[in-house]
Amino acid sequence: MRRRHVLRFFAALALPALLLGSAIAAVEWAAPDPPARADAQKAAARQ
Repeated sequence: MRRRHVLRFFAALALPALLLGSAIAAVEWAAPDPPARADAQKAAARQ
């Protein structure tokens, strides 16, 4: 009986952690990549 309570407790903790991790990953995946350098546009214009 105690083992079942422990498993339910960890399952209750794991679900929000997975949802939060998925949300963070989705935000990072959807965000555009910043330029490698602050003056990347100037360097590209020079070439």
